[in-house]
Amino acid sequence: MDESIRKDDNLKRIEVKIAGMSYVLKTDEDEEYIMKIANFINRKMSEVVANEPHLSTSLSAMLTAFLITDEYFKHLQECEEKLSKDSVDVEKYEFEIEQYREKLKDAEEKIALQTQQIEKLNETIQSLNQELEKTKLELEKTKKELDDFINTFDGDR
Repeated sequence: MDESIRKDDNLKRIEVKIAGMSYVLKTDEDEEYIMKIANFINRKMSEVVANEPHLSTSLSAMLTAFLITDEYFKHLQECEEKLSKDSVDVEKYEFEIEQYREKLKDAEEKIALQTQQIEKLNETIQSLNQELEKTKLELEKTKKELDDFINTFDGDR
């Protein structure tokens, strides 16, 4: 019991007016928020009274509570339907993401394979270039020997 008294000490007292009657609320909520709720209830109750002026205050309050609760449940159902739809969309997108991941994995494997092939081709090119340089050197050597040989014969005539 002492705890509830201490809890009450921390609560704010906010006065609201609904259907011409003043009420004092104890709450830890922000006053602006409480006033927003009270104004909403007051508007709804005014609509009920305007449409059904013969109803007593308690019946008007009951009808107002019923209408507000009806709106709440409809909004709740709408939110649940959106969440359900979003859930389906999320599953669809997760499936698509998984498909793209697989395609990406395949592409990465192909790139890795092609990179290996390129490296092998580069090694082959390097080897062929070395052979070409060797062959050029041998050709130059052979040409020089041939020129020397020809010069030897030309010098004999």
